[in-house]
Order: sequence, then structure tokens, then C-alpha cells
Amino acid sequence: MTAFPKVERDASSAAFFEAAARGELLVRRGSSGTVLPPEARTDPVDGSSDLVDVSASGEGTLVSWAVVHRAPVPALADAVPYVSAVVELAEGPWLIVRLVGDTDSLHVGEAVEIRFVSSGGPDDPGETLPVFAPVARA
Repeated sequence: MTAFPKVERDASSAAFFEAAARGELLVRRGSSGTVLPPEARTDPVDGSSDLVDVSASGEGTLVSWAVVHRAPVPALADAVPYVSAVVELAEGPWLIVRLVGDTDSLHVGEAVEIRFVSSGGPDDPGETLPVFAPVARA
């Protein structure tokens, strides 16, 4: 096991993971113009399922976080402790993400930015995953 267990794509996540492999975060835009998280299936404003993938800036703000000390599933046993966080993207949607980097002195409203990490290990690689890290402090 690794800190980022192997993740594999399926048909519905292929575009998301192809974008992540290019260093790009895909979110969705509804027919109303609302920017939604990647897993959205309908636009909450008008109920339409006519969503398009769009690139996000990868910039966000830390809303909340928790340090996970007990793995919720066996595949994450080697990853604990880790920080699970809620990030508000500059484009608006909130994402539940893994926070990496200097997480010792976090604060609400802190600027965060996207990073990309590999899942799995050298002998059994998986997909590239988006994670977030606090913007380097001066």
C-alpha cells in the first residue's frame, strides 16, 4: 500500500483523469453557467443534465479540514495521518480534497493551489490525482 492507493478510471471518469495526467483540473459547467464539481450530473439551477467539462484555475481557499488518524478503509492504512479538506475553488464549487505540504499551521481562508500526484506504486501505477497544498508563505 502507498500514501495514495492505486486509482483506476472508468468510462465516466476517463476525461477527468486524462486531464489530470496533463496537469489540468476539470470541473463542469451547467447550462445556467454555474460551475460545478467534477462529479456533478445535473445543474442545480435548472435541472439540466447538459453539462460540459471546463478547466479550473487550480486556485482555491481553504474552508475546513480534518486530520484523519484512523483509515476509513484498509487501502488508506499506510496514508494516515493525512489531511482531508474542503476547498472552495476560485470558480466557485467546493471540493473535498487531500491537502499536502505544510499543513501544521492551517487557517480558514488560506490560499491553496493544486498539485498532482501519482496513485499506486512504481510496480503498480494508477491514475494521476489532483491534491491541494497551501500557497507558499512568505
